[in-house]
Amino acid sequence: MIACRICHVLPHRVRLRAPALSGERAACERVARALAAGDFARLTVRPSTGSVIVEDDERTLDAAALGRRLEELCRAERDEAGRPLGEPPPGDHPGPTRIARTVAHAAAGLNADVRAALGDRADLGTLLPVLFAAGGVAELVTTGKMPVPTWFNLLWWSLRSFMTFNIRAVEEEVTDPPREPGLHDIARVI
Repeated sequence: MIACRICHVLPHRVRLRAPALSGERAACERVARALAAGDFARLTVRPSTGSVIVEDDERTLDAAALGRRLEELCRAERDEAGRPLGEPPPGDHPGPTRIARTVAHAAAGLNADVRAALGDRADLGTLLPVLFAAGGVAELVTTGKMPVPTWFNLLWWSLRSFMTFNIRAVEEEVTDPPREPGLHDIARVI
């Protein structure tokens, strides 16, 4: 199933995103030509992100209809190898192994057991940080020394802190990285 998302809507401008178009220049060109038949003032398709921007100076645009049309066009498209868009290439990462699934299932079961035993007041996600902090305090009390963290711990903590406190910025970068339009964009002005 090809998913197209309506990202931003103004009366005369709609931005859509079709992740299946990402990196598919030829498909983007064909989709741009097909959408241009709608006689819009401006149409931009960005192959690097799969973003589609439709603008018209005179009429209000129907974002839902544009989204449906884009999904329809994407479903009909093929990549360079002739596979439907959005289909993973052969040899692509097949997903978790049986061992990974077993370990994840066991950890989830253990977490559920701990949570049930504590009457839904805490789980492993709550208890482990508290236990680690208590272990650190216990080491300080027993040794009387405050060890300096190693460089890799400091690096890890800095990255983890950044991602925790700036989660929205991280999510936006992953889903739709901002960039300046350039020569790699396909733009058609009618």
